[in-house]
Amino acid sequence: MYTTLYPMTYYFYPLLEEKINELNLYQDFVSLWKQPQTTSKENLLYIHIPYCHDMCRFCPFHVRVDKGDEIYNRYTEALCQEMSLVSHLAYVQDKSFKAIYFGGGSPSILSIQNLRRIFEQILNCFNIAPNAEISFEGEPKTLSDPARLDLLKEYNVKRISFGLQTYDEKIRELFNIAATLQDVDNCTRHARERGFEDINVDMMYDLPGQNITALEYDLARLQEHDFDSIDYYNLHYFAFPKKFKAAMASGELPQKPSQEMHFALAQQLRWRMKEMGYYDVADQIFAKKPQVCEYFRLLWGGGNGEYSAETIGLGASARGYIDGYSYMNFGNTEQYLQAVEAGKLPFEKCSKRLETPENRGAAFLIKFFEVSKSKADAISSIPKNVWEFWLNNGLIYEDINSWKLSEIGKLWTTNMMLDTFESHQRELAMTALGFVTDRPGVRTGSF
Repeated sequence: MYTTLYPMTYYFYPLLEEKINELNLYQDFVSLWKQPQTTSKENLLYIHIPYCHDMCRFCPFHVRVDKGDEIYNRYTEALCQEMSLVSHLAYVQDKSFKAIYFGGGSPSILSIQNLRRIFEQILNCFNIAPNAEISFEGEPKTLSDPARLDLLKEYNVKRISFGLQTYDEKIRELFNIAATLQDVDNCTRHARERGFEDINVDMMYDLPGQNITALEYDLARLQEHDFDSIDYYNLHYFAFPKKFKAAMASGELPQKPSQEMHFALAQQLRWRMKEMGYYDVADQIFAKKPQVCEYFRLLWGGGNGEYSAETIGLGASARGYIDGYSYMNFGNTEQYLQAVEAGKLPFEKCSKRLETPENRGAAFLIKFFEVSKSKADAISSIPKNVWEFWLNNGLIYEDINSWKLSEIGKLWTTNMMLDTFESHQRELAMTALGFVTDRPGVRTGSF
């Protein structure tokens, strides 16, 4: 059995290379966009808005706190220009998108005029499926604005999401979370009045000093709000600055929960969410409906061992996946703006292709807790000794149509996902882990 929890959670696979020019990757990757896609695939459109009013101390994303209409207007125009550039590429022209996701940062920070400009440009540039799931992420203070919510309804947004994180006022202050719990109440009430299909919140556990009693406080408040879905993440501590970590080490601030407490919190959380009427639809994702939203399904390859679903990422630091390559736009916002304004595609990094393309479905089977037996190539891409280790330690089990993670397996998803990686991808993972461990306060985006 595993003994030490692997501390990194991955949302994209294959992993990005740091030196794409030296590996002759960049030209091959760029040339791919100029060729029509050869097979029809499911597609997600990801729109990234990097700006926030304030910087939460725990946040690992490429976030900017630049403020002002001039800054937001310039970014909006560049984003719309990038849409035009990308939509005219041969690879993208025939794509139909089943879902759109606005992430950040805080997309709700933009003015109604800029948001309308972005929505209109999406409709002008891309083929959006009639029933597409459109998700919009924000922060409660700006997302609670009735006029903004009215705009989202006008453009058929079905799912809104905002960061709640915790109801503990002391932790909220410690983490520099600017939105108040009253903002949360206002946002929830105004969204419900407008009939959004799915009101989602982000929550965190493994908070400094957290125990089961503290977790139960958050869960009781969540039950009162009765959200449609909850993304409940265990907190990673990589983004905290050196001073913050030193204060935890000295006892000035509460410390990170032990591994034993982490498992106790995770088990209590999963049991209580089920008791509250939520399905455990994917790793760290709970919903009142028994299926994961289209955003996560498509981001993670398509589900159930599928690997081919693609993501077109737009905006500074946006990530995507096409035809075997993961990629990322410039993380530095000014570099992104200058590239797009010069009429250039703003790609900064990409991955190598996997030796076995189906291995992407194998890696993401961990997210969905199962893989269909029909996905034999995905299953066979997992080393035989790893599969036997899972079986012998009760981490997976077999039913008629699929292999599934057991309840014990769900506690070890980070370790299990790493063990599905091809050897080169595992080397990249170890290098990245060393980088973020050695540099407190580093903001990497999400892996």
